[in-house]
Amino acid sequence: MLRLSILLKSLFLVSLLVLLSGCAVVPKNLDSNEQDDGEFFKRQILSTPSAFDHSRLGSMSGFDGADSEALYQTRLARGDTLQIKIGGMAEYDGLYQVTSEGELDLPFGQSLETSRHTRKTLKESIEDELVRLKWFHRETVRVDLSVVSLAPISVSVYGAVYNPGRVSINQRPALKAEEQIARSSGAYSAGRSLASAIMAAGGVRPDADLSNIVVVRDNRVLTISLSSLVNGSGYVRMPTLIDGDQLVVFSTGEVNTSLIRPTEITPPGLRVFMSNLTAPALSNAQSAVGSDSTRLPYGSSLLDAAISANCIGGTHQANASRSIVMVTRNFGGKKQLVVRRSINQLLANSSNSLVNPYMIPNDGVACYDSRFTNFRDVARGISEVISPILLGRLL
Repeated sequence: MLRLSILLKSLFLVSLLVLLSGCAVVPKNLDSNEQDDGEFFKRQILSTPSAFDHSRLGSMSGFDGADSEALYQTRLARGDTLQIKIGGMAEYDGLYQVTSEGELDLPFGQSLETSRHTRKTLKESIEDELVRLKWFHRETVRVDLSVVSLAPISVSVYGAVYNPGRVSINQRPALKAEEQIARSSGAYSAGRSLASAIMAAGGVRPDADLSNIVVVRDNRVLTISLSSLVNGSGYVRMPTLIDGDQLVVFSTGEVNTSLIRPTEITPPGLRVFMSNLTAPALSNAQSAVGSDSTRLPYGSSLLDAAISANCIGGTHQANASRSIVMVTRNFGGKKQLVVRRSINQLLANSSNSLVNPYMIPNDGVACYDSRFTNFRDVARGISEVISPILLGRLL
């Protein structure tokens, strides 16, 4: 009996050492680039190299008068579908699509360059062609041209947006020819607006200078303010973009928390990667961390993410000291930063954005158990090792 007692004590000590040595803990020195001291964390705004040469802006001229007004008119682009009717030539009536070269192939004449034409100016060009062919006199020619659908276009967005680069806007599902005819003429071009391009690039970051948005076209620039879209102070008339336009969103160098909310040019929501493999839940499915939980409204904080991941709640004594780790990045940076907070820290400082930082798109969070739960699981592991040995001896 004495030998059994000594054996059990030895097994207990060995098992305890093995289990404790195998218990992974969160490192004390997290890779936060010295931006977090355990209490306060602040993202930095990094000036990263851009594919756009900002020095070009100083040598470009601006848009004035009629040229400026032209920026707000819808211009035809490759892939646009038109319906053309010619008085007295019904055999040529039908749907026409702008070719990949930006031309309109007419069966009765030469191809017309449509790039950057408006509906009105293209109509006039077709009438001029019919007069040139001497099929009509100027006073008798009559062409009816309407836009059936506007194709997607590609523009480039640089600067203080979440996903800078080349984007495609005005994406629409393909329609059959008969469905296009049934649609009313005069396709609406909201999908080619400045706001659409900014949203396609992920929306503006909170350091964006909304009073200094630049549109570059043909080595000419237009500066426009979109501040009213956020503060609601008035109507903003936005230019209609054409294929190849470039947009530059400058940064103020400071974070404006009033931009961390859903607006017409900021993300409506954000995707957050979550992991809650903690007791009492042993898997994300049991923790109810599904696809809906990982989509949060823009402006959500780390505390909101902790609630969505089911990191908060349960038995108070067992779970009060639970902690959460956030994996994030600086604005304009790619290096990952790791920040750790206890649940009690977040609850006590919920309105302090330095303690309870805002989440940004594609952040990650992971929950860690309390000390009590850790000790309980270690004790359970020791019991699982010793129990079979004790049972074997008794049998």
